[in-house]
Amino acid sequence: MTLDLRLAPRGRSRLAGAALTLAGFSICVTLYATLLLRSHAVATAPGFAAFVSGLALAALAILVGFAAMAAVWRSGRRGGVRALFAVLLGGAVLAGPLYAAFGHGLWPARLDDVSTDLTDPPRFERAARERKPGELPAPPAAISAEQAARQRDAYPDLAPLLLALPPDDVTGLAIGVVESRGWRVLGPTAFPRGGPPTGRIEAVAASPILGLQSDVAIRVRPEGDGARVDMRSASRIGGVDFGGEAARIKGFLADLAAAANALP
Repeated sequence: MTLDLRLAPRGRSRLAGAALTLAGFSICVTLYATLLLRSHAVATAPGFAAFVSGLALAALAILVGFAAMAAVWRSGRRGGVRALFAVLLGGAVLAGPLYAAFGHGLWPARLDDVSTDLTDPPRFERAARERKPGELPAPPAAISAEQAARQRDAYPDLAPLLLALPPDDVTGLAIGVVESRGWRVLGPTAFPRGGPPTGRIEAVAASPILGLQSDVAIRVRPEGDGARVDMRSASRIGGVDFGGEAARIKGFLADLAAAANALP
C-alpha cells in the first residue's frame, strides 16, 4: 500500500474574482461618465453622480482586493495576482481625483465662488440665463462676510492684478487670454459695437478632464496711471471644486501679466 502525498488542486478565490470584476466595472463607469460629461450628452449633475459612482466602485474594489489577498494568504487558494491587479486598477482610477483634491488643498474645496475683490466683486449678469436645472443658481452680487473670511483663510495670496497700461489695452489683452484658453464668451465683448468699452468680460470655462463648467467674470478699472483687473470664478456644481476656482484665477492673471510684459 502506497500513500499519495500529492497536494489536492487548489481552488480559485471567488473574492479575488469579485475584486477584479469591480475594478473593471469602475473603469467602464468612470470612462463612460467622463464621455457623457465632456460631450454634454447629459445634465452635469447626473453625469457627475455617475462619475462619483465609478470612483466608489474603485474604492470598493481596493477594499475587496485587500480582503482577497488576506484570504488567499490564509487559505492557500489561487487568486493573489487577480487581487493585486484589482487593487492596482482601483488605485489608478482614484489617482487623478485624489491628486486634484490634495493638489489644491482638500478643505478649500468648498469654496465654489472665489473673487479677487471681496468687497465689490465682479458681477455675473448673464450667468443666470446660462445655468441649467440641477446646477447651482447664479452667485449673488455680494459675497457674504462668512464666505469672505473663509476665502481669506484659504487663499490669502489671491489679489487683483495691477498693470501700468491703459484700461482699454488691458481689456483687449484679457479678451485675448480668454480666447487662448478656449473659454466661451457670453454675450457682447467688452468692446460692444457702437459703444464705449465696458471693461467687463463674462465667459464659461471648463475643467480639463470632465469639462465641468464654471462662470467667469473679469472686470478692468482705471487705477492711478494704469489699470486694475479683478476676476471672479464660480462653479456650477457645489462641493466639487477642489481649489480649481482659485487656481483658474491665479493662472489667468499670471497669463495676463505675462502678455502685458511682452508688449514692446
